[in-house]
Amino acid sequence: MITNPAIEEYITNLIPQRSLLLTRLEEEARQENIPIIQLAGAQFLRTLLLMKQPKSICEIGTAIGYSTIWLAEAALEAQIVTMELDTERSARAKQTFKEAGLVDRITLIEGDATEGLDPSYQFDCLFIDAAKGQYPVFLEKYLPLVKEGGLVITDNVLFRGLVVNPEEAGKRHKKMVEKIDGYNRFLMDHPELETSIVPIGDGIAVSIKQKRGVSDT
Repeated sequence: MITNPAIEEYITNLIPQRSLLLTRLEEEARQENIPIIQLAGAQFLRTLLLMKQPKSICEIGTAIGYSTIWLAEAALEAQIVTMELDTERSARAKQTFKEAGLVDRITLIEGDATEGLDPSYQFDCLFIDAAKGQYPVFLEKYLPLVKEGGLVITDNVLFRGLVVNPEEAGKRHKKMVEKIDGYNRFLMDHPELETSIVPIGDGIAVSIKQKRGVSDT
């Protein structure tokens, strides 16, 4: 947890009741230790999309479809392409989308997202929430598919606060945390992106793709 636990609990308790489907998915994820976006982060994501109202969204990392439902409920006119490598989770996500009545708005692509998509795809919003160590690769592959003025949202960019002291991450996570730190610096310095990192949930980076030729003043 990257914020004061009492503040985190306070914010979480203020979030309105979710649908029965989302509530069930939250419980399944908790019981099965499936990584999903934290609730405060999901509400922040919803607010961003309510403001932007993208018509096309690319999500990297479907898992069981929890965050995809949040995306679909916030951007009611959006067509969503979501990508998942794990075949078991993608099968569960497909069932989730069917239950939610969203099959006509969501295309789930099973496979390795590091391979990218055909350049014919164009998106108003890119949401990255998959293998953390691959974030730089995902950005390289998918930023060209984001329209000018589009949103790039990345979850887990503070990773439990360990980006401050990667040596505290232990052998298992140290290299990944270092990659996330490098990704954050890359985002902040990227000539096509204007980025803010918000310490909510597990840390969310919000970037806007600049128009070509726009430079710092």
